[in-house]
Amino acid sequence: MIRRRHASAACLYGLVCFILIGCASASSRPRPAAVPAANTTEPPAAEASALPPAVEENDSFVMVDGRAAYKIGPGDALDVLLANDLAQERITADVKPNGDVTVSFSEVRVVGLTAEQAAAEIHRTLTPTHRVIRVAVAVKEFRSKTVSVVGEVNSNTQVPLRGRTTLMDLLVTVGGPRPQADLRDVRLVRRDGQSYTIDLLRAVNDGRALRDIVVDAGDLVFVPGRRTEEHKIFVIGEVGSPGAFPLVPNMRLSHALALAGGPKDSASLGSARVIRGDLRDPQVVQVDFKRALKGVDRADDLLLERNDLVVVPRTSIANWNAFLAQLKPTLEFVSLPLAPFSQYLLIRELLK
Repeated sequence: MIRRRHASAACLYGLVCFILIGCASASSRPRPAAVPAANTTEPPAAEASALPPAVEENDSFVMVDGRAAYKIGPGDALDVLLANDLAQERITADVKPNGDVTVSFSEVRVVGLTAEQAAAEIHRTLTPTHRVIRVAVAVKEFRSKTVSVVGEVNSNTQVPLRGRTTLMDLLVTVGGPRPQADLRDVRLVRRDGQSYTIDLLRAVNDGRALRDIVVDAGDLVFVPGRRTEEHKIFVIGEVGSPGAFPLVPNMRLSHALALAGGPKDSASLGSARVIRGDLRDPQVVQVDFKRALKGVDRADDLLLERNDLVVVPRTSIANWNAFLAQLKPTLEFVSLPLAPFSQYLLIRELLK
């Protein structure tokens, strides 16, 4: 069964490589010769999007003796084997929010350690009171670190990290890109708001560059589609980069906020709302933005719809109906409903 699973993963990895290489080859085929003109020069190399810097380790893995090892985090489930000269005991221990696990009534801090390091720390802690000869630890369930993948991929989901994970590994895990994916404009948004636009078709021609694009806990990967530009959502107010963003399948509030650079310290999240529908008859959707950003419960992370307007004000807005009523005098002068982008411009002015 394990061999079959590994074979399937290898086949999928090869399929994704084939898709990327095929697209890259098609994009680099020589074009028919044309009469030289002054304005037909190739774009300078400096215009290419900068790839994220290569990392030796991050919050998800550490290098030990030349190999990448997973860093244990809160929420992970550990399989712990305790053995002495007479018997052995196997237990499952969940890593608590404070980074400790309970083993034989003892608290052992394992957060940030590898499985081997955790085994050594458990052995050291139990030795004074227990007759333990050997301790072995393996991560049973990887829960503490995830990356969100949205857009034109076969599975929009949160992927648990199991160690060093490249962008290519991530695409394989979600089933690869869909045919309509725009692989020249893949967005990688780090947890701290740092954003990179990656041309995967160019990166696939440089195998080392592709292997150096490593994701980390809290990252968001957005794969846009070539036919989704007419479907947009809008994020305005106290965020890093307010504006319009393409709406992709299964796009949630946390994804939109990440693409917009996240809320600023000055944001009043308790007063933030999602405005849905035309401004003549809007629906004001109240969402717990703090819980949505923490990812505590998927139900708190609102699934966005076409033309949704995410408003993150600086100060508290006590009455949203009164706030929206300020727009009605303007709307009386138009006979047709405002276009979504016009709605965005009007509300942005009110938030200044």
